[in-house]
Amino acid sequence: MKFFLVNIIRCRNIKLLLPVFIVFTLFSCASYEAKYGKEAFKFPIKDTLNYTISHRFVLIGDAGYAARPNSQQVLAYAKEKLQETGENTSLFYLGDNIYPHGMPAKGEKGREAAEESLTFQLKLSESFTGTTHFIPGNHDWYSGLKGLEEQEDFVKDYLDQKKAYLPGNGCGIDDLKINDSLTVIAIDSQWFIEDWDRYPTINDDCDIKTRDAMLNELESLLNKNQNKTVILAIHHPLMTNGSHGGYFSLRKQLFPLESDIPLPVLGLFLNLIRKTSGVSPQDIQGRQYNALTKRIKTLVQGKDNVIVVSGHDHNLQYIYKDNINQIISGAGSKAEAATTVNPQDFSYGGSGYAVLDIYDTYTSKVTYYAVKDDVENKVFEKYITRPRPKKYIAEKFDSNFPAKVKASVYTPEMTQKSGFYKFLFGNYYRKYFSMPIEANTVNLDTLYGGVTPIREGGGHQSLSVRLQGPQGREYVMRGLKKSADRFLQTVAFKTKYIGDDFNNTLTEAFLMDFYTSSHPYTPFIIGDMQESLGIYHTNPELFYIPKQTALQEYNADYGNALYMVEERPMGEFKNLKSFGSPDDIESTDDVLEHLRKSPKYTIDEKAFIRVRLFDMLIGDWDRHTDQWRWSRFNENDSVIYRPIPRDRDQAFPNYEGVLLPLIMNIPSLRYMQDYKDHIRSVKWLAFEPYPMDMALIRNSSEQEWLEEARYLKTNLTDKVIDEAFSKLPPEVQDETIEEIKSNLKKRREDVEKYALEYRAVLLRTVLITGTDKDEHFVITRLSEGQTRVQIYSIKKHHEELISDNTYNRKQTKELWIYGLDDDDIFEVKGKPEQPILVRLLGGQNNDKYIVENGKKVKIYDFKSKKNTYEVDGKTKLLLTDDYETNTYNFKKPAFNAYTGLPTVGYNPDDGFKLGLIANYTVNSFNRRPFSRKHTVKANLYFATGGFELDYTGQFMNVASKWNFGFNAHFTSPTYSINFFGYGNQTINDDDKLGMNYNRVKLQTFSVAPALFKETPNGSYFEVHTMFRTIEVEESNNRFVSWPGVIPDYLQEHRQYATINGKYKFENYDIKSLPAMGMLFSISGGWTMSLDQAERNFPHVQSVLGFTHRITRDENLVFATTFKGHVLFNNNFEFYQAATLGGDNDLRGYRNQRFTGKESYLQSTDLRLTLGNFRSSIIPFKYGIFGGYDYGRVWVENDDSRKWHQSAGGGLWINGVDALTAKAFYFHGSDGGRVAFGLLFGF
Repeated sequence: MKFFLVNIIRCRNIKLLLPVFIVFTLFSCASYEAKYGKEAFKFPIKDTLNYTISHRFVLIGDAGYAARPNSQQVLAYAKEKLQETGENTSLFYLGDNIYPHGMPAKGEKGREAAEESLTFQLKLSESFTGTTHFIPGNHDWYSGLKGLEEQEDFVKDYLDQKKAYLPGNGCGIDDLKINDSLTVIAIDSQWFIEDWDRYPTINDDCDIKTRDAMLNELESLLNKNQNKTVILAIHHPLMTNGSHGGYFSLRKQLFPLESDIPLPVLGLFLNLIRKTSGVSPQDIQGRQYNALTKRIKTLVQGKDNVIVVSGHDHNLQYIYKDNINQIISGAGSKAEAATTVNPQDFSYGGSGYAVLDIYDTYTSKVTYYAVKDDVENKVFEKYITRPRPKKYIAEKFDSNFPAKVKASVYTPEMTQKSGFYKFLFGNYYRKYFSMPIEANTVNLDTLYGGVTPIREGGGHQSLSVRLQGPQGREYVMRGLKKSADRFLQTVAFKTKYIGDDFNNTLTEAFLMDFYTSSHPYTPFIIGDMQESLGIYHTNPELFYIPKQTALQEYNADYGNALYMVEERPMGEFKNLKSFGSPDDIESTDDVLEHLRKSPKYTIDEKAFIRVRLFDMLIGDWDRHTDQWRWSRFNENDSVIYRPIPRDRDQAFPNYEGVLLPLIMNIPSLRYMQDYKDHIRSVKWLAFEPYPMDMALIRNSSEQEWLEEARYLKTNLTDKVIDEAFSKLPPEVQDETIEEIKSNLKKRREDVEKYALEYRAVLLRTVLITGTDKDEHFVITRLSEGQTRVQIYSIKKHHEELISDNTYNRKQTKELWIYGLDDDDIFEVKGKPEQPILVRLLGGQNNDKYIVENGKKVKIYDFKSKKNTYEVDGKTKLLLTDDYETNTYNFKKPAFNAYTGLPTVGYNPDDGFKLGLIANYTVNSFNRRPFSRKHTVKANLYFATGGFELDYTGQFMNVASKWNFGFNAHFTSPTYSINFFGYGNQTINDDDKLGMNYNRVKLQTFSVAPALFKETPNGSYFEVHTMFRTIEVEESNNRFVSWPGVIPDYLQEHRQYATINGKYKFENYDIKSLPAMGMLFSISGGWTMSLDQAERNFPHVQSVLGFTHRITRDENLVFATTFKGHVLFNNNFEFYQAATLGGDNDLRGYRNQRFTGKESYLQSTDLRLTLGNFRSSIIPFKYGIFGGYDYGRVWVENDDSRKWHQSAGGGLWINGVDALTAKAFYFHGSDGGRVAFGLLFGF
């Protein structure tokens, strides 16, 4: 037996590996000495003597061994800097505040040392009058969530500061206002990286309970603080040139195990695995860490006001790349080598700290101090600035502009489309966007008593400016012309900063044209209709706003255009009649938080239903949570919320043409329905707000739905509609408006039908929630499949009914009942008759379950919690600490979805290949991240006329964290593989005999059930069995038709059974164009013929691959892959053998060119990025690559010593890190081979 790792050792080409390792070492060698990029001093420090320090941050990270002498020296010198700026000083400890395991519980080993270390750090707060703050690091989590909370309590008790520990309560994000021009945003990066299933109480005291919600909050905070300097404090750096970034000292390469025994080769290999695989979640290549940094870098890359401060790597670093300023100060008690990568970088691998001085909104300076042998030295300082806004003086603008101006949203050129384009996509409302209309001009100094621009808006499509008027009231000045770049960045490319990459592309032009599918002026008159219906509304006004002095620096991007100006619903407008003159105004997130907090908070469901039905009448599908504000009314001891819908951009959409309606039938776009006289699908029209509707409409009966529908039908009269539309600009009042009005009136007549249809959609799966107070849920099984659910609030001496609803199994398939926090009682009684499936979810604290008859009752709760179960044998107890299962998330309900992608490729064996991959995803209760996924792949091969069909089903969470998979595969009788005979030096005469000579037609069918599990770090485990039938189709004048080449029995159907186990680890920074990554897989099993039991054989296959950047700009990348396959006896057939040849191994040879009992291969590429170009469609990267492959097969009694080789290269092109196309030519001893393909990995 020659397993492939053995063959690496014996291979004569092993000497090629050593230079590769040496190259990796040289290009990643870090140092303990101070290092400076070639431009580190290019930008001199400004003379700051005349500047006043607005605020000083002293940054100390990883001070967890504060009792050590070197750390004591760091703290002593930092004390001097703290005393220099008085109360305008903040001391920030940047995580890993206690080594090695955070704060142990009281009485446990290490507690005393932990308190001592923390106290040394806290004592520094006594030396100055400013504030002290701690953020957590990964080591602070090593005693669990409980240890983190105890550390926080210890810090807060000592400092007596509310925000001494950021974020608090084990949450993900918090912000701290320093002054009017300076804010700190603190992120607990380990919170993001952690496996939440280990901590049943995680996020219990947090408003933000998902990772996505934390990142959305970061986006919101960055936008709110766009005019301030923002310090983003996060333990794990976004970029690092230390060991966590894959840069190691020479000592670490030679002594990888932290011992005095040198292991140079092993050290190289271990460090190579560490840096490429991300196997450590604490390295930047780790999956969760990488996902976090990609998203945050995308958010901050376009912002000049953000400075990132971190610890984690035990050194001092300054990194400037992609417009991001990264400060690393992690040398509070440990030291680790680092290097410089980018021109302006700095690094120092010794003990020390950093001082960040903020002089004004636009000027900052970071200074690094090294502390060694009780001597402090300034080793680097860097002036950090951002562009100051251009000042616009009064003389630049004429304040005497006319009262009215004729203007259009688009230029005429933007709406000129060919007849064929219009045939495909229709006319939209295109002509109204370039139609000049007369609009009032306005001077911001006098508008609403005078308004001042305060910041840009954060919309995902619109370009807007927030204006502030008297009494702190705010207004939104929103351009009618939207932004394609903003949509692409915030929706399509959340993890890749695109800047202006899509400018002047067909993608941008298509999006700008697609925006014309919404009428530019109808949003201004919807409030008039809502007024007649008793629906709260904003009061948008149309203005032409000239560039003017009052716009200040925003003149650069705003002004001289048409704008909508409307109130921003907020507490300062609580006297506004159109908002209902409420006591306050809140966001949807705040309302949902209050509804969870206590039963005293309620929604006026009838008012909300009225608005939602009106949304459907006007075809407005864009009703996500941020499109709402809520008027709050305090009534005695209760609070009632009523909705204020806003942002009516998507009313009356017009999707025409031949192609566009087909595109809109894709499930992910099906909610975007053309505005006709009827609603094609109420369900899909409500796709976006569906989860919110489920969360807020809980208790309304069919009669109440019909009452609201009839109210709309009665009060939305023809007169109301006509009067509202008459307020549109006269220029656009034509046959199109008449058609919209006609369609609206016809829809109004069917509103009762739509109400019942949508109520039926909401009733199919019903979410019922308690609050974070004690509740008693009484679920009573009634006759004829009915289930009654009563919720009682448990008071001190009695229970108070707060909800009572009955559900019918003809309408409702499942009830998801969440108790949420505190101690709840779930009682199921009655005799079930064809009952509804009831899922009971206890949530936090200690719950009690009483179930008389558990038919179709499933209980989910934390297995680590002490709950009481008085249930019968029919009740299914599903106890797990799985966070996603037990945590209430109102966004969890989701529709099922279909996606499809074509595939294309070519190689000489298959000819042109056309294919399709279609996925149907089912989203029900159990998800990881979906419930079920059905994938069908079909490929047609033009060279042989053969085709193959493949089905894969994935059924998640069937047993703990294990999932069930099922695969079925079929090939047509003309589907072919190649066979040249057994051996390492078989003959290929295709030049004389043709390509078909060695083709073997196989008709196959297989089914394979499996159990599999995936982990967050990239590991995949699978166990499967397979049943397979294979028949070799008779072919004359081919190699297999010669007597003795294959056994005669293979001409008949043969049946096989296989059992197999597999482990796979895969992690790449960017899958379609990786610069760093690793792949390892190993699978082994046993296959047996069901026709001849003695024909059975064990087998094992393995793959090991590395991808590694050679140059620090990642333009030159090295990739190599080792493959091995071993069959342990000779009881196999040729189509089960180990083979080499084809696009994925020996690329200069035909598919299955060599067949044997064992095979080994190494395939190596060197990829060079040549540049970027902006095509008419999307931006691309392009480059070349060269490759070299060698390998061989073995058979019994084979004395061949030949290693087959192929070499070649090709071109590649990559679109926005998502899709790669390759074309290449490789040459081997059989000749050359050309192939190309379009794929999602390199």
